[in-house]
Amino acid sequence: MPSDSNGNERTLAALREAERLLRNIVEHSTNLFYVHTTDHILTYVSPQSRQFFGCEPEEAQVRWTELITDHPANRLAIEATQRAIDTGERQPPYQVECLGPNGRRIWVEVNETPVVENGRTVAIVGSLTDITGRRLAEQGRERLLVQLNAVLNSIHEGVVIIDLTGNVLTMNPAALALHEYASVEEARRPFRWYLKTFELTGPDGLPLPYRRWPVARAVRGERFADYEVGVRRKDTGKSWVASVNGTPVQDADGVVILFVITLRDITGPKRAREEIARLNADLAARAAELEAANRELEAFNYTVAHDLRKPLTTISGFCQVLQEMCGSRLDNRCRTCIQEIFDGTWRMNRLIDALLDFSHLAHAEPRCEPVDLSALAEEIAADLHLESPERCVTFRISPGVAAYGDPGLLRVVLDNLLGNAWKYTGDREEAVIEFGAADVDGQPACYVHDNGRGFDMAEASRLFAPFQRLCGAGDCDGFGVGLATVERIVKRHGGRVWAVGAPGAGATFYFTLGGISR
Repeated sequence: MPSDSNGNERTLAALREAERLLRNIVEHSTNLFYVHTTDHILTYVSPQSRQFFGCEPEEAQVRWTELITDHPANRLAIEATQRAIDTGERQPPYQVECLGPNGRRIWVEVNETPVVENGRTVAIVGSLTDITGRRLAEQGRERLLVQLNAVLNSIHEGVVIIDLTGNVLTMNPAALALHEYASVEEARRPFRWYLKTFELTGPDGLPLPYRRWPVARAVRGERFADYEVGVRRKDTGKSWVASVNGTPVQDADGVVILFVITLRDITGPKRAREEIARLNADLAARAAELEAANRELEAFNYTVAHDLRKPLTTISGFCQVLQEMCGSRLDNRCRTCIQEIFDGTWRMNRLIDALLDFSHLAHAEPRCEPVDLSALAEEIAADLHLESPERCVTFRISPGVAAYGDPGLLRVVLDNLLGNAWKYTGDREEAVIEFGAADVDGQPACYVHDNGRGFDMAEASRLFAPFQRLCGAGDCDGFGVGLATVERIVKRHGGRVWAVGAPGAGATFYFTLGGISR
């Protein structure tokens, strides 16, 4: 009997020690342990109730449903607990939202085990693990993924994200469309698999080995931009040219965690650049041709200025000699013929001068400075009055008209326009010539108006053509290059010139220049 007594004491002592250890574990665990009846009434709550619910264990011995919120996920938790009671089988862990200290909401993971006696559940033993931080982190990751997807979906360039071994993690819609994939799942493959589907070429048109593929370069840690590659999908034949950028992504400690590759289809722009390069080459060739033509024109001008003028000078000189030596012995008809020959050589010299002046304008580079156009018009009007003082011509010149351009070339413009007005008002007893500035279609323009013979608007296109003269202009001096010269000068200043008129009702010539003011 003494031995049995000693055995019982040792057993009781072991049980007390086990109970002490179990209580010590329960009380010092970060988890909360509890027991509740099949009616969900808590009969035991460990001291962690202070951290979980902000109350003493005795205060937490209420109905289990009073400690959780009305979150939709909690309904599934109650159903899981009821299944454990009904079946006596342990259910998988589940998560619920509870009311924590000071009304704060916390998330816990619940592990429950039913206590079964005689085939019937009599209680539920469970533990709670605070997973609020983990849950918030998961929610933060979910929000981040949603935001990341929104950003990726809004980017017009293709974006491919790969891991450290070259596996494709995701593609945005632009990248999927470029690669002709219907979904991310279809594209989420090890990148070496893409060798079976795609072939890449360099700018030289030669196939790129895998080590020079953008993904291979990225996995080696290279950072690159505007890497141009040709892409062809073998099964569909789609070909395009891509400009690719590669960037490694690092965590807070500077460790590379993934790679981002962006790409855009530059097939159209590349073809446009090639076309521009071709056009530039054509323009360069054309410019060389024009330069050669200009040199030939300069040579022609030299010939005209020297070789053609020399015989004219000789003819003119002999005419003068004949008049001086034989003038008294010549009859009127001979003297008239000699005078006609002399006048013809003089007109031919003037025509040569006009031709050379018109040609030189093609090479004259205008210098730009403020020009008082009104003052120039006043000077030209005074010169015209001195040449023909017998004429009755009224000039109405608006003061303060100015522009920005070459003073010498703009004087040629006004000289020609005012000179034309002077000529074509020659049959008017009281001629009026006006110069001023006005707004035409919202743009400032200068004008020269006269009350002369005018012209038919059907012939307006011929006004500015060199060596073209309108009907009825035969009795006026000139060679038909004055207005062509005006147009060339105005265009060299970035403007335009046009005319409005009617037979017998005068004419108005307009021209625009940079920075006209009045």
